[in-house]
Amino acid sequence: MPATYLVIPPEINLRRQPRVAPATVMTTLPQDHPVEKVEAAAGVPGWWLVAVRLPGSGRQVRGYLRASLLRAASALPVPAPPAPVLFVPVLFVPPAAHLLSPGPVRRAEADNWHRPLHEAGQPQPPGTNAAPTSARLTAIVAWLDVERSARYRPRPAATYCNIYAHDYCYLAGAYLPRVWWTRPALTALAAGQAVAPRYGATVRELNANALYDWLLDYGAAFGWERLTEVAELQAAANAGRAALVVAQRRDLNQPGHIVAVVPETGPHQAPRRAGGAVAAPLQSQAGRRNAAYLVSPTAWWAGAQFRRFAFWAQA
Repeated sequence: MPATYLVIPPEINLRRQPRVAPATVMTTLPQDHPVEKVEAAAGVPGWWLVAVRLPGSGRQVRGYLRASLLRAASALPVPAPPAPVLFVPVLFVPPAAHLLSPGPVRRAEADNWHRPLHEAGQPQPPGTNAAPTSARLTAIVAWLDVERSARYRPRPAATYCNIYAHDYCYLAGAYLPRVWWTRPALTALAAGQAVAPRYGATVRELNANALYDWLLDYGAAFGWERLTEVAELQAAANAGRAALVVAQRRDLNQPGHIVAVVPETGPHQAPRRAGGAVAAPLQSQAGRRNAAYLVSPTAWWAGAQFRRFAFWAQA
């Protein structure tokens, strides 16, 4: 039976190769997260190949960790700060939160960012039994028209990556919250009380940093699957599944970033390496630069300004 170990530091990076470099980071593991030793890394002293279930999804992957950053599960625990108070029972899954508008919410208007789009002719989410298609997602990218729509136009002190990612997912039939329940509202919902979404009272807006945490806490319950490789992320988008890259800033007062990973089309292809492997997914984003199709081999999510990142796709 494989030996089980626990993570010692507050966070460590699981890597696809036994070396420290931005390109080798697969995901971040929190303190006391269990891993199973598979074997020592060949030719690289101090590194182990481990098997681990991803936080937030339970999907098992393999990667490399420094052995010195792990302790045997039976060893005495490293002192840690007191656990935070749990406001919501672990097994409770709140309902989706939406601030639906009785009137129009249009791409051409720079307001109503807290509400989902509501205008004539917008693409409709697929029915419950409808198979996902890449053509549907490509049509959503074209209709949102991120490069010209006033809704996503950057301002000197504000960009709208989270708004665009929400709108893309909303039209694709995937739940990514624009607003989410406050702690008092979650407590009331967990107690079985009826709670209406009211801005600033029972729901609050989520920025990209907060969406990272939301996906980790609730993503699996709302149909999101956590992935680790850009090739499988692109394959998911090509199969018609809503897909995302989300990165959280080290300084939470600074904006994180979230992008949609979109299907490849004839004129728009993900950058690939010489052997044909996907170097980075084909992305669609709002931000300081709005781009319906962003083709760049740069792994921006591995930048030093970000403390953690994750890939997600609708199951």
